[in-house]
Amino acid sequence: MASRNIRVGVSLALMVILLAVFLWNVDLAEVGSALAGADPLLLLLATGLALFSYWLRALRWQFILLPVGRVRHSSVVLTTAVGYAAISLLPARMGDIIRPVLLARRERLPVSASLASILTERVFDMWTVVLFFLVFIIWPPSMPQLDEQARHSLDILSVSGYVVGAGLLGGTLLMLGLFRYQERFVALVTRPVSWVRESWRQPAANFLNHFLDGLRVIERPRDLLVTVAGSLALWYVIYWQVRVTLLAFDVDLPLRAAYLLVTLAVIGLAVPTPGGVGGFHKATQVGLTLFFGVALGPATAIAIAYHAICFVPITVIGLLCLPLLGLNLREVEALSADDSGEEA
Repeated sequence: MASRNIRVGVSLALMVILLAVFLWNVDLAEVGSALAGADPLLLLLATGLALFSYWLRALRWQFILLPVGRVRHSSVVLTTAVGYAAISLLPARMGDIIRPVLLARRERLPVSASLASILTERVFDMWTVVLFFLVFIIWPPSMPQLDEQARHSLDILSVSGYVVGAGLLGGTLLMLGLFRYQERFVALVTRPVSWVRESWRQPAANFLNHFLDGLRVIERPRDLLVTVAGSLALWYVIYWQVRVTLLAFDVDLPLRAAYLLVTLAVIGLAVPTPGGVGGFHKATQVGLTLFFGVALGPATAIAIAYHAICFVPITVIGLLCLPLLGLNLREVEALSADDSGEEA
């Protein structure tokens, strides 16, 4: 309980600090004017695209779970909505644990298998985001307003993109090798666990086996093709969501600009604050001002609107879905502590 409280405290402190940095030297009247002047129809379209991307995410998750078992589409949709509502409202990205635990309970799956499917999702998300970012690096849009600092920052990001891409490729090849020796690999990795407590070894082995089974889509051509296509479609919708949001504020940037902005937003989301508040905002603001010459006030307004479009509608829907699962928000929060350690 103490470590949990520390995580929550650190998460909230980071949120406050990052929001302060995000709003530092910002003319709030200018931000309000930009928000008031945004095109409501385009913002509504961007919201529709955001919700469509969540449905695609649920559909892809259902497919990733096939090696574990067939689950109802209604279950993955409901738990996806509730999980992302939890990410928005609870600190330390607890929704990443709550979503698979809820699904495991509803569909009577092993919790470890359901948790592993989220890790599999993240692998495919990273592959896709890095791929689109590399497209941006190789074929960048016109950015005549870049100064020396921006060029230096872009060079660092470019090198990082290539390094991460190479790491993902190496990790994929390593994973293909592990499948051939899965039993030996699991036994080797879990052996030190038994030194601490023998009863922990089997749950750890179950989790690793389920995780590797979830990743087996990369060795089955048809399954790999479907999952990759789903990931590309999902993120392509997200990039269009960003472009439409920019157009709502009369900022007309090529679609490829969204490849960079989304990459930065994903980096911002890595900071474990509720809904990525603060980190997401600052990363988007920096991307718009530093690389595309958008003024600070409008860039701040766009970051606020972009975050709201990504998280507010799905949070409302998730809260409305809670009664369908027979839960309230307090009970959902307790799941991350009560069930994440359940044995497979």
